[in-house]
Amino acid sequence: MLESIATSARQYLSVVGTASIKYLTLAFLTYYVSVVLYGIRWKLVLRGIGRDAPLHELVKAILASIFMNNVTPMSRSGGELLRMAWVSKKANIPAGISAVSIIYERILETIPVFALFLTGMAYFSSEEPVTFVILGMAGISLIWIKWDSFVSLSLRLFRTPVTPEEMKKITALKNMHSLNIIAVLLSSTVWLLDVVRLKLITLAFGLNLAWTLIAVVSIANLLFGLIAFTPGGVGIIEGGLVGTLTYFGIPTALAVSITLLERFVSYVASSLVGLAVLLTSGGVEIWKALKSQ
Repeated sequence: MLESIATSARQYLSVVGTASIKYLTLAFLTYYVSVVLYGIRWKLVLRGIGRDAPLHELVKAILASIFMNNVTPMSRSGGELLRMAWVSKKANIPAGISAVSIIYERILETIPVFALFLTGMAYFSSEEPVTFVILGMAGISLIWIKWDSFVSLSLRLFRTPVTPEEMKKITALKNMHSLNIIAVLLSSTVWLLDVVRLKLITLAFGLNLAWTLIAVVSIANLLFGLIAFTPGGVGIIEGGLVGTLTYFGIPTALAVSITLLERFVSYVASSLVGLAVLLTSGGVEIWKALKSQ
């Protein structure tokens, strides 16, 4: 898999040379701002469970987990296991507590994903936008009323088994209103930054697409990432993004260039940064200890 990343890097670098450095730099900035926001969200959830960890360690754990997700044939599970082991060693947080915090983060992500899905439907529908606003409000209200059922459904979708004790801790977090609001806002901000990043990448090739179109393409890209079963979504995300861009009238050559640059930022460069963090912050020893269990 490391050879695949190296090969991809050589291909992507040829595309990077033709892109605007200004927009490429801003695209990188939005990606790593998102990583920091993920770290802040994780820290807030841990505090809600009665634990804490330094933000810089949480960010390093996330960066290392991105690399692990990209090189192991375990979907996201490889990276999540590394995150659990990382905070267990670095912040003395029990594995069960860190598992609950990570699971809860993923549950909270479902809410902005639902909103994005409605946005995509609104783009292709002839219905008035207010219809989808009402649907969104009704959906969020139903989630709140049927919180336990929503948590159980999310766990099944993410294929995440939990113990009865962990389930109690997760459902109890519903009563922490400030935590949930801030965490959902952070998750929503991250997805908005994904849209901004894709916009910046199209601008890097002199293509100024409408924000609504960029948002729909970004939603499609998110869905491809969720269904991808290959390490890092290799092949599936690239093919899906190229297909989506060409569907909306972008010339194939330009669609390929946009896709390669986006994947250079979100896959190749993030893998290399994650590997560097893993090698320099004791992550290799943590992963070896995890595999030996």
